[in-house]
Amino acid sequence: MNIFTDPRSPWRLPCRWLYPANWCADGFREQLQFIQRHPELRGDDNLLTDNAGKRVWKIRLPREAGSATVAYKYCQGKTPWRYLVDLSHPAREWRNYQVLYHLGIPAAEVLAYGESRRGWKLEDSFIVTRFIEGTRDGTDFMPDGPRRNDLALRRRFCAMIAPHAAALHRNNFFHKALHPRNVLYRGDTPETMEIFFIDVARCRIRFPWRMKYAILFDLYTPLRDLKLPAEESRAFIAKYLENYPECPLSAAEIEHALRAYRRHGNRFDVIGDAAPESGE
Repeated sequence: MNIFTDPRSPWRLPCRWLYPANWCADGFREQLQFIQRHPELRGDDNLLTDNAGKRVWKIRLPREAGSATVAYKYCQGKTPWRYLVDLSHPAREWRNYQVLYHLGIPAAEVLAYGESRRGWKLEDSFIVTRFIEGTRDGTDFMPDGPRRNDLALRRRFCAMIAPHAAALHRNNFFHKALHPRNVLYRGDTPETMEIFFIDVARCRIRFPWRMKYAILFDLYTPLRDLKLPAEESRAFIAKYLENYPECPLSAAEIEHALRAYRRHGNRFDVIGDAAPESGE
């Protein structure tokens, strides 16, 4: 491993020839071969999600194949010329998970990834992670979500994300997709809640002088999706800064920037526009 392949290096390159095209964790090769020999496991009955060229299945392996339960994500190559040189999404995701593991951030365990090409053209790729039982995703706390009105659980969810976002940024890591749907949780009370990061293919390493943009982007994303009351948005920012005291932006600077932040040509004031909800 060198500065061009170390997952934690800002000089790391996304060139596919620097990384293995196929990788499997120790002890999982037989299970992977079983999955590949039985395409019926990736049928509609096991399908969890299907969008944007990605499909995810929950697969329970039988006893003779180790009895594990895994999430199998299949990606179609949508922009073949880009991937003549670049890593496939699963390879990027595997590399980014290594950073989260190093930082002690709870995340899905990668068991295998791989790709198939015709010549240099990427045809498709996949990544297999251990399925995290008993979890739901953070869309539960978005407007119209089934647990939106569980104030204690919603606040705990946000309070657990903020320190992990701070840990990423302290290490010049740009998540770039910190949507509630990409954070799983389990536990029905604030005291028992656990969270796990998933779907980290878009993460990037940034040089320190480029981190202000990354910080604002990553803070804006969950606050925009969750549309929290102003008090909770400020509490999220305060928790973040509590865990990142050397942040190059102050609370006032973050709040000012987020009030004027534009994304896809639209602006949503994540601090002031969200009105307090009934009963809060």
